[in-house]
Amino acid sequence: MHVILTACTQRKRIVPHSLLSARNLVGGTLQEVSGEWKVRLAQAERAATAGELYCGRSFVEAKNAAQFVRGDLYIASAGLGLLRSDDDAPAYNLTVSKGSPDCILDKLSGDHEASDWWAAIATARAPFEAIEKTVGLVILALPSAYLKMIAPTLGQLRQSVLERIRIIGVGRETSELPINLSNQFLPYDERLDGPHSPIRGTKSDFASRAVRHFVEAVLEKAPLASAETHAKIVRETLAPWDRPKAKSGTRASDAELKSLIRDHWDRMEGKSTKVLRLLRDELNVACEQKRFARLATEVREERAL
Repeated sequence: MHVILTACTQRKRIVPHSLLSARNLVGGTLQEVSGEWKVRLAQAERAATAGELYCGRSFVEAKNAAQFVRGDLYIASAGLGLLRSDDDAPAYNLTVSKGSPDCILDKLSGDHEASDWWAAIATARAPFEAIEKTVGLVILALPSAYLKMIAPTLGQLRQSVLERIRIIGVGRETSELPINLSNQFLPYDERLDGPHSPIRGTKSDFASRAVRHFVEAVLEKAPLASAETHAKIVRETLAPWDRPKAKSGTRASDAELKSLIRDHWDRMEGKSTKVLRLLRDELNVACEQKRFARLATEVREERAL
């Protein structure tokens, strides 16, 4: 059975308690902050299963990929560690993505990477042992920050498991992976968002969209192929696709962007991916991904009050 490993999402179906928001933690050493976070988690009530808690297009695409291959869905959570989709989870806000008010790295004194935080909170080996026991592929649908967060842990897996891993992303990220994982990379690139792609979207859901394309268009044709062969098929598939044309949009201040987000929030059903696409494609407004994510989070929190 195959495993799809995706990342947690900022969007959740249940509003977190303020005590489980990273922004409300007191800053300190890695040991102090991770210790306090574990205490708060131990006192938290179950909100839903992990598969029910997270939402947004990136998570939905990963779920669709897992369902397509009839496999297991795992989630790498910066707040909870490694979860199966049917594990219980509290509602929380914590990320390792820069620019978010709940970025845990901003709370840590000293020079720490996301992988340091992961090592401090993801201490249970059971989920990784379950992945090691699978016989199918372990397909990673992770944004760059989360891939780098768990890469050192992945690099410690047995060689027989490493050979079954397939990693989605853009080629430049291979330099940030352990050497024993670099050959497991699938060379998807920006052509996935070009005019010939059947599955266009935003950078935030790139990895999950690419995984869905891989399981439906590549793995279905070559289920027993090596990582090298899978990478070759991906390159051949993308070869005739054009890259997206660069767009120059109108610049706007944070206040102006938040006003636009509020104006179109209901029409876009509160889905940030749709709002961003509307800003860029229909309104021709330029907005960098992380900046938009921060502003959309602020608007969502305003509406929750």
